[in-house]
Amino acid sequence: MDIRLLAFDLDGTALEKNAVLPKRNREALLEAHRRGAILVPATGRMRGFIPRCITELPVEYAITSNGGVVYDMAANKPIIDNLIDNKTAIAVQDILDGFDVYLEYYTGGEAITKTGMPERSRTHYGMPEVKWTFVDSKGYTFTADFGKMLRETGLCPEKINLPYLKKAERSSIWEKLSGIDGLRLTSSVQDNIEINSAAAHKGGALRELCEMLDIHMEQVMALGDNGNDVTMLEAAGISAAMEDGSGEAKKAAGMVTARHDDNGLAEAVCKVFGFTVSP
Repeated sequence: MDIRLLAFDLDGTALEKNAVLPKRNREALLEAHRRGAILVPATGRMRGFIPRCITELPVEYAITSNGGVVYDMAANKPIIDNLIDNKTAIAVQDILDGFDVYLEYYTGGEAITKTGMPERSRTHYGMPEVKWTFVDSKGYTFTADFGKMLRETGLCPEKINLPYLKKAERSSIWEKLSGIDGLRLTSSVQDNIEINSAAAHKGGALRELCEMLDIHMEQVMALGDNGNDVTMLEAAGISAAMEDGSGEAKKAAGMVTARHDDNGLAEAVCKVFGFTVSP
């Protein structure tokens, strides 16, 4: 089968424990590349938070911040961007100022948060242990006031990220933000909210990249596991969702593979490309 581009989500798809690329998944990606497929990680993470186990692969491009920015990895420069305009970001922050929640702004491939937030992530914000790596592994720039920062800098963020929310506050925030035009709200796990421009999503970024590379969508395979992967799974000619992924991801995908922690990515890639990798 003539698959020229392989787009794959990271957390809950390629990676285990949000940081480890299992050997079988790694070998499957490398063999697909040897057979001519361009490897494209497609993630809600910003460029600076893509782990080394992924960047050391022969990846040429990366879809980051849910399609907020697409990077040429060799040149380390953005080639596509779909940013939240500053006025809309201010409207979002005006709502979020009414909630005591952990908050990040993604810009330039890095993250900005409020001074003191990381130190209080476990205690005041109650982040469970599974979330700690999403705080501890980031190199932040800090601000004392998000709203003031937005108004003074004119920042147009790639994404606004709320990595952990209690159920009640998540529902309330989602409802209030849904009233703002020009936004796309998604989740990569059940307890977060990821805020992007309405124009930013993995499927749209994948289509834009393929147009630049003169690749037809029928020549694309995509793998994912959750809500922010749905547009990518729908856009690709061949798509697979992890067995432990969300219902909407599995519905959008052409096939359902094994669990992400049972080498589901490797299973799907091997099946489509017609090779095997050692355990």
